[in-house]
Amino acid sequence: MYIFISHSSKDAESAEKVCTLLEHAGHQCFIAPRDIRSGREYAEELMLGIERSDALVVILSKHSNTSPHVLREVEHAASKSIPILVYKMEEVVLTKSMEYFLMTHQWVNQKVDTDFHVILDCVEALQSGREALLPESNTKQQRKNMQSIKRGILVAAAAILVIAIGMTVGWLSEQRLEDVRQQTESGAVVHKKELALGDAVPFGTYNNEPIIWRVIHLSPDHSSAVLITENIITMKAFDAADSGTFNKENGEDYWKYSGEDFADPALEARVRGSNEWGTSNIRAWLNSDTQVVTYEGGHPVKAAMSDMKNGYEDEAGFLYGFTAEEKEAVMETEVTTAGAVTRDKVFLLDLEELEWMKEADVNILTKPTEAAVSQDATKWYSGYSLDYGVENYFWWLREPKEDRASQCYMVTNGLTSDMTTTQTVGTEGFGIRPALTVDIKKFMTLVSE
Repeated sequence: MYIFISHSSKDAESAEKVCTLLEHAGHQCFIAPRDIRSGREYAEELMLGIERSDALVVILSKHSNTSPHVLREVEHAASKSIPILVYKMEEVVLTKSMEYFLMTHQWVNQKVDTDFHVILDCVEALQSGREALLPESNTKQQRKNMQSIKRGILVAAAAILVIAIGMTVGWLSEQRLEDVRQQTESGAVVHKKELALGDAVPFGTYNNEPIIWRVIHLSPDHSSAVLITENIITMKAFDAADSGTFNKENGEDYWKYSGEDFADPALEARVRGSNEWGTSNIRAWLNSDTQVVTYEGGHPVKAAMSDMKNGYEDEAGFLYGFTAEEKEAVMETEVTTAGAVTRDKVFLLDLEELEWMKEADVNILTKPTEAAVSQDATKWYSGYSLDYGVENYFWWLREPKEDRASQCYMVTNGLTSDMTTTQTVGTEGFGIRPALTVDIKKFMTLVSE
């Protein structure tokens, strides 16, 4: 059967476990963002995925209960008479809108220690009902003609198969997962035996959430791969003003200055941030795995940013959320930026490396995660993108602008025909999309476990 998994991005780990279970049992799943095809409109891909599905599984939590995206998915499934199975992760009071679409279902309470292989049982019960309706002699066209009849019967069957779990999340037991894996060799991306360009893979965590990456480059011998995050994971300045206060130094105010007004590049960099990758705050943060990050020169405090809001001097380093085994799989990369060479575990792309994404059929346009939006105190995402009806957003490259000490390139939100632009590096409301190189052998050992 083809199953659409509806979930909040904050419940991605649970949704991925459900996906793994179902796919190892021989079913096919649609789960975002893994199955969103590059270059396609995100919302349209979701609607098509639902329409192709035989059932929709809702991972119900306090996050998905209030998610407008999950509500639209449930509404669309209901409008197409697609069976809806609800996996309740915690006690929630349904919103009025969610209650409207789910109120006709009979809720079956399960013990809190029940793992979610019960979802598999329900899916297979649905499948058995479907196969009983269609004798083997039916042609494909006959099957298609009977689709509306099947849907009606399956909706009735689904009503008694809605699943609820108590306050404790019922993770799939390791023994159960191992049993399923031994039954079939096919499965989700995380269980592939090799990496291919464009693959979506989970690796590491940030803010206690799993990070989804896309494969954008492979070494000639396929021993290493470059990954970039599927989405913008945070909003941060590239570099803060070393003067300690953005556009000010020793009582002088430089807000009235345009970039060309600075005769002294060093002064420009001190009061607006430096575009040198090797000494930048963002490089130090990305490559740190400690709770307290060591910064050279000025620290990324709020006052040193243009809006004085998104300081990150008190935040743990990006690699802090990675396990020792995950960090071991990340290779140190020789990175060349405007002629200067650094060796980095994590880096931002430059203009030339953007071509890797095109070759891998990975869209350079992307939107921020829900966590990134909630973490951002500037709220620029609304003003620069959402207010114009655009979900994609700007994200930093490490490429410095020629003849400017405080500006770097970034990818745009796609609202105009220009795919890149430049911005002062001390502006803190724009996106970070990290990249890294992994040892494929070590990496696949981790994601295949």
